[in-house]
Amino acid sequence: MSRTHARSCCGRSPEPKEMLLAEADFDDVEKSILAIARYFFQSFAAPQSQGWMAALDLAEATFGDPDGPLIATRLLTTMRAMRYARRSLFSFNCQSCETCAAILTEQERRLITALSAVRNGQIGRAQTELLMLCEGNDITQVIAAMTRLSIALPASKAARVGDAYV
Repeated sequence: MSRTHARSCCGRSPEPKEMLLAEADFDDVEKSILAIARYFFQSFAAPQSQGWMAALDLAEATFGDPDGPLIATRLLTTMRAMRYARRSLFSFNCQSCETCAAILTEQERRLITALSAVRNGQIGRAQTELLMLCEGNDITQVIAAMTRLSIALPASKAARVGDAYV
Protein backbone atom coordinates (compact mmCIF):
# COMPACT_ATOMS: atom_id res chain seq x y z
CA MET A 1 0.00 0.00 0.00
CA SER A 2 1.56 3.20 -1.16
CA ARG A 3 0.50 6.74 -1.90
CA THR A 4 2.48 8.95 -4.22
CA HIS A 5 2.83 12.70 -4.05
CA ALA A 6 3.29 13.09 -7.79
CA ARG A 7 0.41 15.52 -8.15
CA SER A 8 0.98 17.74 -11.14
CA CYS A 9 4.79 17.56 -11.30
CA CYS A 10 4.94 20.26 -9.95
CA GLY A 11 5.40 23.29 -7.82
CA ARG A 12 5.32 21.26 -4.67
CA SER A 13 7.05 22.27 -1.46
CA PRO A 14 7.57 20.27 1.73
CA GLU A 15 4.48 19.62 3.81
CA PRO A 16 4.56 19.28 7.61
CA LYS A 17 6.85 16.41 8.68
CA GLU A 18 8.62 16.50 5.30
CA MET A 19 12.01 17.97 4.51
CA LEU A 20 14.28 18.62 1.58
CA LEU A 21 16.38 15.60 0.68
CA ALA A 22 19.46 17.83 0.51
CA GLU A 23 19.03 18.57 4.24
CA ALA A 24 18.98 14.87 5.21
CA ASP A 25 22.21 13.35 6.44
CA PHE A 26 22.20 10.52 3.89
CA ASP A 27 25.22 9.40 1.89
CA ASP A 28 25.12 8.69 -1.85
CA VAL A 29 24.35 5.00 -1.31
CA GLU A 30 21.35 5.81 0.88
CA LYS A 31 20.09 8.41 -1.61
CA SER A 32 20.37 5.80 -4.36
CA ILE A 33 18.44 3.28 -2.28
CA LEU A 34 15.72 5.89 -1.76
CA ALA A 35 15.48 6.49 -5.51
CA ILE A 36 15.26 2.75 -6.22
CA ALA A 37 12.65 2.33 -3.47
CA ARG A 38 10.56 5.13 -4.93
CA TYR A 39 10.37 3.31 -8.26
CA PHE A 40 9.26 0.13 -6.47
CA PHE A 41 6.65 2.12 -4.52
CA GLN A 42 5.47 3.57 -7.82
CA SER A 43 4.89 0.01 -9.05
CA PHE A 44 2.76 -0.71 -5.98
CA ALA A 45 0.70 2.50 -6.36
CA ALA A 46 0.41 2.43 -10.16
CA PRO A 47 1.25 -1.03 -11.52
CA GLN A 48 0.83 0.13 -15.12
CA SER A 49 3.86 2.43 -14.61
CA GLN A 50 6.10 -0.63 -14.43
CA GLY A 51 8.31 1.32 -12.03
CA TRP A 52 9.98 -1.93 -11.03
CA MET A 53 11.86 -1.87 -14.34
CA ALA A 54 13.23 1.60 -13.59
CA ALA A 55 14.17 0.35 -10.10
CA LEU A 56 16.15 -2.57 -11.50
CA ASP A 57 17.79 -0.39 -14.16
CA LEU A 58 18.82 2.21 -11.58
CA ALA A 59 20.14 -0.44 -9.18
CA GLU A 60 22.30 -1.99 -11.86
CA ALA A 61 23.49 1.39 -13.16
CA THR A 62 24.39 2.50 -9.63
CA PHE A 63 25.84 -0.68 -8.12
CA GLY A 64 26.85 -2.67 -11.20
CA ASP A 65 26.34 -6.30 -12.05
CA PRO A 66 25.89 -8.55 -10.07
CA ASP A 67 25.55 -6.24 -7.03
CA GLY A 68 22.74 -4.06 -8.43
CA PRO A 69 20.19 -6.84 -8.96
CA LEU A 70 21.07 -8.36 -5.56
CA ILE A 71 20.63 -4.99 -3.83
CA ALA A 72 17.33 -4.38 -5.63
CA THR A 73 16.04 -7.79 -4.55
CA ARG A 74 17.09 -7.27 -0.94
CA LEU A 75 15.55 -3.80 -0.94
CA LEU A 76 12.29 -5.19 -2.28
CA THR A 77 12.36 -7.89 0.41
CA THR A 78 12.84 -5.17 3.05
CA MET A 79 9.98 -3.16 1.59
CA ARG A 80 7.71 -6.20 1.52
CA ALA A 81 8.47 -6.94 5.19
CA MET A 82 7.73 -3.32 6.04
CA ARG A 83 4.45 -3.41 4.07
CA TYR A 84 3.37 -6.49 6.07
CA ALA A 85 4.18 -4.75 9.36
CA ARG A 86 2.52 -1.39 8.53
CA ARG A 87 -1.23 -0.95 8.56
CA SER A 88 -1.51 2.45 6.88
CA LEU A 89 -0.37 3.83 3.53
CA PHE A 90 3.27 4.63 2.90
CA SER A 91 3.65 8.13 1.48
CA PHE A 92 6.43 8.52 -1.05
CA ASN A 93 7.45 11.04 -3.65
CA CYS A 94 7.75 10.47 -7.37
CA GLN A 95 11.36 9.91 -8.41
CA SER A 96 10.56 10.92 -11.98
CA CYS A 97 9.63 14.47 -10.96
CA GLU A 98 12.71 16.54 -10.10
CA THR A 99 10.75 18.74 -7.67
CA CYS A 100 9.05 15.83 -5.90
CA ALA A 101 12.27 13.80 -5.78
CA ALA A 102 13.95 16.63 -3.87
CA ILE A 103 11.45 16.26 -1.01
CA LEU A 104 11.61 13.54 1.61
CA THR A 105 8.36 12.29 3.18
CA GLU A 106 8.30 11.33 6.84
CA GLN A 107 7.98 7.64 5.95
CA GLU A 108 10.85 7.79 3.45
CA ARG A 109 13.00 9.55 6.06
CA ARG A 110 12.30 6.90 8.67
CA LEU A 111 13.01 4.06 6.24
CA ILE A 112 16.34 5.45 5.03
CA THR A 113 17.36 6.63 8.52
CA ALA A 114 16.78 3.07 9.76
CA LEU A 115 18.91 1.70 6.92
CA SER A 116 21.64 4.22 7.68
CA ALA A 117 21.57 3.19 11.33
CA VAL A 118 21.87 -0.51 10.42
CA ARG A 119 24.79 0.27 8.09
CA ASN A 120 26.52 2.07 10.97
CA GLY A 121 25.85 -0.60 13.60
CA GLN A 122 23.26 1.53 15.45
CA ILE A 123 20.66 -1.21 15.80
CA GLY A 124 18.78 0.54 18.63
CA ARG A 125 18.33 3.65 16.50
CA ALA A 126 17.20 1.50 13.57
CA GLN A 127 14.68 -0.29 15.76
CA THR A 128 13.29 3.01 17.03
CA GLU A 129 12.82 4.36 13.50
CA LEU A 130 11.26 1.09 12.32
CA LEU A 131 8.88 0.92 15.28
CA MET A 132 7.66 4.41 14.40
CA LEU A 133 7.48 3.56 10.70
CA CYS A 134 5.67 0.28 11.34
CA GLU A 135 3.29 1.83 13.87
CA GLY A 136 4.49 -0.21 16.83
CA ASN A 137 3.97 -3.53 15.08
CA ASP A 138 6.45 -6.40 15.02
CA ILE A 139 9.59 -5.32 13.13
CA THR A 140 11.52 -8.58 13.44
CA GLN A 141 11.27 -9.42 9.74
CA VAL A 142 11.91 -5.82 8.69
CA ILE A 143 15.14 -5.51 10.68
CA ALA A 144 16.30 -8.93 9.46
CA ALA A 145 15.65 -8.00 5.82
CA MET A 146 17.27 -4.59 6.27
CA THR A 147 20.34 -6.22 7.79
CA ARG A 148 20.65 -8.49 4.74
CA LEU A 149 20.29 -5.44 2.50
CA SER A 150 22.96 -3.60 4.47
CA ILE A 151 25.41 -6.47 4.02
CA ALA A 152 25.04 -6.19 0.23
CA LEU A 153 25.66 -2.43 0.22
CA PRO A 154 29.03 -0.69 0.16
CA ALA A 155 30.19 0.18 3.67
CA SER A 156 29.19 3.63 4.87
CA LYS A 157 31.90 6.24 5.32
CA ALA A 158 31.13 6.40 9.04
CA ALA A 159 31.55 2.62 9.35
CA ARG A 160 34.86 2.71 7.45
CA VAL A 161 36.20 5.54 9.62
CA GLY A 162 35.16 3.65 12.73
CA ASP A 163 36.94 0.51 11.51
CA ALA A 164 40.15 2.47 11.01
CA TYR A 165 40.44 3.01 14.76
CA VAL A 166 39.89 -0.60 15.79
